Amino acid sequence: MKTLSHFSVSRRSSARGFTLVELLVVIAIIAVLATLIFGAVRSATLKAQKVRCLGAIREINTALQTFNSDYMRPPIPPGIAPGTLADVTFGDTGGQYTNDYIVSVLEGEDRTFSFAGGDWNTRTVNPKLEEYIVFPRNTEKKNGVNNIQGDATFGQILDPWGRPFMIAINVPPFTTERSAGMNDKWMETFEKGVYPDSQPRYEPFVIWSYGRDGLKGTGGNPDSNNRLDKSDDVVSW
Repeated sequence: MKTLSHFSVSRRSSARGFTLVELLVVIAIIAVLATLIFGAVRSATLKAQKVRCLGAIREINTALQTFNSDYMRPPIPPGIAPGTLADVTFGDTGGQYTNDYIVSVLEGEDRTFSFAGGDWNTRTVNPKLEEYIVFPRNTEKKNGVNNIQGDATFGQILDPWGRPFMIAINVPPFTTERSAGMNDKWMETFEKGVYPDSQPRYEPFVIWSYGRDGLKGTGGNPDSNNRLDKSDDVVSW
């Protein structure tokens, strides 16, 4: 009888489940591991997106460089009177200029766009309708030209996060050093592409994206701390 009683107690002891403390420890370990894995995946995804974004910027930059070399001027209508148009940023969602104009110019399309100061026809800018690049089309609203009819950004070239690329053009003539973007050599983006640690200078054009968060630099911080090197932004300069 004593032996049977001892055997029964041993079986109950070895078959017991986890205690509450042990379960909490296991859950905590799983939570930490999940956080680490999620952070690693998120970081890797952002890195891949930034690489893809930089690749798209380089392609646009190459096409604009070739255009500039052929026509000896940026893609701005030549009929605009000097001193009437400051440097222009295309793709600025809060502005008047959409980057589908740049898309059409570089793809050699014959189209007319209504902007501030009148209609701009791409043939006056690219009279031979030369094809400098063919952008990928998609219906995912990212990584190419938005091909969704009726969408607000239809026809615009979008970054990996689904926002229009910003493309600033330094408008000629370049008669002064720096004069608020009017007839000067300095690229003026009117603070859109200006960071405490970086900004365009004498480029004929620049391209950039505000990254995953859609905010310039480290959005929400004071301008003095809103640095490019601390942000997810991607720029051509």
